[in-house]
Amino acid sequence: MADPLGKIVIRAARRVFIWPLEAGLGLLVFGIARLLPVSLASGIMGGLFGLVGPLTPWQGRARRNIQFAMPDVEPAEQRRILRGMWRNFGRVIGEFPHVPRLADRGHIEFVGLEHLRDISGGGFMIGAHIGNWELGPYAALSTGHRVAAIYRPLNNPLLSGLLERRQANYGGDIFRKGREAALGMVSALRKGQIMCLLIDQRLREGMIVPFFGHPSETSISHIKLAIKKKVPLVYMRTERLSGTRFRVTISPPITLPQTDDDAAILRLATEINATLEGWIRERPDQWFWPHRRWGKHI
Repeated sequence: MADPLGKIVIRAARRVFIWPLEAGLGLLVFGIARLLPVSLASGIMGGLFGLVGPLTPWQGRARRNIQFAMPDVEPAEQRRILRGMWRNFGRVIGEFPHVPRLADRGHIEFVGLEHLRDISGGGFMIGAHIGNWELGPYAALSTGHRVAAIYRPLNNPLLSGLLERRQANYGGDIFRKGREAALGMVSALRKGQIMCLLIDQRLREGMIVPFFGHPSETSISHIKLAIKKKVPLVYMRTERLSGTRFRVTISPPITLPQTDDDAAILRLATEINATLEGWIRERPDQWFWPHRRWGKHI
């Protein structure tokens, strides 16, 4: 059955008017941030998003997620978390053009790099959208590894070049989320690359695993592949210490089960989600709360 005329008109308007406007604004922000010193770009964008973010529809979703995940948090603390989250997100945007320089100029404190140096072939680094999550791969790059990544295509295809620019710094492969990614992970591991994954988002094809005490569809493909291919799986924790100073901590390899049956996978996925939850509870203002982690009903 053909789509209603209204939907066709809306899609056409999005392509003709909204996408070019969004792309122009996004590239303008990127260009301005690139011209500014990183500390200034980070501060300005943090302040701007701190003002604009609460006015967007994502503010309500973020607040509902906080209430759902941490119902004991008082309203005043919720507001503090949300203000900090928007400032942190704006800083991430402002820092995006400068990420390689942040690594080169000593803005990142790396902890646990010996766990990456011990990896002779492929492996997985898993983390979350905390602090500046774009910095995690530089732990592997600093130890001579090439990094592969999976991306979700932007809703606006005119901005896709920004993702390609990011991946050019990693030296490894990049795969579109979905079937391409499932096959690509095997290929990247075979080439000895480190797969860098942010696993705190909802995955409809995933396993139901507790997160903040609530069932949530969670990615498990990296767990299955790590067991099957016998490659290391390590945590990659990113934290903003202050301003444009960061810490990236790499854990020792996670102990993997001997088999990949559902019960074993669920136990490890539950342990991993609990670890991410602990990070978020420590620094709730640095996690990106608007994600639909528990579905559209929240």
